[in-house]
Amino acid sequence: MSRLLQEVRSCAIRPAHSDEHGFRTMEFIFPPTFVGFDGHFPDRPILPGIVQILAGMLTAGDSMKLQKVAKAKFSRVINPGELMLVRAETQKKDGNILATIIISVGGDTAATIALALLPTEFAE
Repeated sequence: MSRLLQEVRSCAIRPAHSDEHGFRTMEFIFPPTFVGFDGHFPDRPILPGIVQILAGMLTAGDSMKLQKVAKAKFSRVINPGELMLVRAETQKKDGNILATIIISVGGDTAATIALALLPTEFAE
């Protein structure tokens, strides 16, 4: 597991769980000292898109390898210290896991992301 992925995991409030609709959910808080804010941006740190993608990947399921980001739309800046709710809906297709990720902060949609994931037991 990459260092950044480990750092993202360490910012999770608790492990992923299924909500009342069957979606997997996780909550994260990234403190101002989070490594992902380094240089992004010096005068006004915002959470990088790759960190949001990694949080979505973790929410979709453990032991996954990112194959492809099919779509990513970032519609709200996420600042240090904000509570970020990540919801993942997954489906299996041709040996891959397709995940639709919705990230929200304070009730506002911050990002919608579509990922193609591969369970690590099948990854090279």
